[in-house]
Amino acid sequence: MNYSINETSQLTGLSKYTLRYYEKEKVIPEVKRDSRGYRVYTEQDIEWLTFLLNIRQTGMPISKIKQFSQMRFKTETIPARRQMLLEHKESIIKQEEKLKKSMVAIDAKIKRYERYAQLQAEQKP
Repeated sequence: MNYSINETSQLTGLSKYTLRYYEKEKVIPEVKRDSRGYRVYTEQDIEWLTFLLNIRQTGMPISKIKQFSQMRFKTETIPARRQMLLEHKESIIKQEEKLKKSMVAIDAKIKRYERYAQLQAEQKP
């Protein structure tokens, strides 16, 4: 199935401006055009954009995404792409650990405020 830039924008949550930027920067492969010159996105384009959104949401810099994307169709780069993803995964795990520690500190502070509020309520006549 093929999608217009509007449909692709709706499906991915990316603005038309971002889709054009990603194409210009070679983050997505050359997008096909119809007979009128309008962009036509394929299922594979949507899948690729969805993957890129996932790794972008985990903090992979656009420069790394661009590098990763430019290796996409070269089978000899599979080991390098795998290594990039393994390194990024390790980074996510470290972020996750930091977030868990932060949540413990936040929960402790919330409990402290709840105890304080309860004491205040008990002291009111």
